Amino acid sequence: MTSHLTTEDFLLAAKRSEISTLKQLLISCGLVTKVTEFIHELQRERGLSNTYLVSAGQRFASERDNELKMVSGAEDRFRTALSELNISECSASSARLYSSLAFVLHCLDDLPALRAQISARQLSAKDSTRLFNRLVAGLLAVVFEAADIASDPDITRALVAMFNFVQGKEYAGQERAWGLIGYTAGEFTSNQQDQLKSLQEAQNRCFDIFNDFAQTIPAAQWRQAESSDASAELDRMRQMITRYRSGDTLPTAISEVWYEVATRRIDEMQKIEAELASQLLSLCEGKIAQAEEDLRLHSEHLKQLADIEEPPMSPLSSLPDNEKSSNTVNVPPGVNIKLARSISDLVQGQAERLQRISDELTEARQALDERKLIEKAKGLLMQNQGINEEQAYKQIRQAAMDGNKRIVDVAANIISVADMLQLTSPAR
Repeated sequence: MTSHLTTEDFLLAAKRSEISTLKQLLISCGLVTKVTEFIHELQRERGLSNTYLVSAGQRFASERDNELKMVSGAEDRFRTALSELNISECSASSARLYSSLAFVLHCLDDLPALRAQISARQLSAKDSTRLFNRLVAGLLAVVFEAADIASDPDITRALVAMFNFVQGKEYAGQERAWGLIGYTAGEFTSNQQDQLKSLQEAQNRCFDIFNDFAQTIPAAQWRQAESSDASAELDRMRQMITRYRSGDTLPTAISEVWYEVATRRIDEMQKIEAELASQLLSLCEGKIAQAEEDLRLHSEHLKQLADIEEPPMSPLSSLPDNEKSSNTVNVPPGVNIKLARSISDLVQGQAERLQRISDELTEARQALDERKLIEKAKGLLMQNQGINEEQAYKQIRQAAMDGNKRIVDVAANIISVADMLQLTSPAR
């Protein structure tokens, strides 16, 4: 006789599937922590390389050599984390994550040649910065895609907080790098001043989103870091850049002060990153432990109920309970009533839980969806107007300011107009 799968089989299979998904998510989150460590070391290498190049190899040569060893260790840990991914079992949701990782590995193949050019001073600081930015942007995309495919709302919120904090820290690293170029040269162009202002505004946007999603401890750590002496000193040096006018004289030695102050602030951010990483992994491990305990309890509960012999029902006990008639389980003769009712409760509870998770996940993913809209709008402007990413974002930001709208609303309008134009354009 053929054995048919039962409701109980699928209930337990659903819980096992949840555990499997959480374990894969734990591996992804472990990769994210290694990515953030790698980004931190690359940011330091980028800043030191800038001063080395602008000073014609006179400053930070030994510091750069020492940092290369730190970057190498972080890269090894990143590659080890990659080896833990099960890429043989691909899903549609992981395609963008794996594509981002492929881009990162391609950039890493080019990194030795970039370093050789820097050592030989055959590259400008601006070009060096842009190439490092490209690699870091690829690594940040890995964090974003890991958040985008996470199926647990609590873990998604933690990843959204981490992504925006790391992105804000990257903007701080770029500010340090571009500031080093100007201070080491003893002058700032108007374009450099605009660039630094834009980076400061970008940091503020990222940290605002971080505060919306972060847990209490890292949020408090960030407030404390922003009120520190290093942040106050950085603000004073930012004002020097803002007040600078062509023809003014800046002592080039101040570049080391700028680097030291900016680095102190970024190092404080790195401590918060470590706290975020620790909380993220603990959250994943706690979710797995709870799911495994739920599976054990469900299995034991169903087994105990299946072993119970139900006493015969009297005519009176079979009368419907009007107060609970909506939850009455229709049980055919010969079926264990307690088991049937328990399974019904489990099915209903599972359905309610999944709906609640879906609602919370939608809310947690809002920040990610808004970023996708902004990135798509930037891409459309870059394609249609032949401008770079920075110019595209400035256009969107200016339109938002002029219309007193949110940036994401302007981005959505750009996409909507582009779609309409595409629909109404004549066929070729």
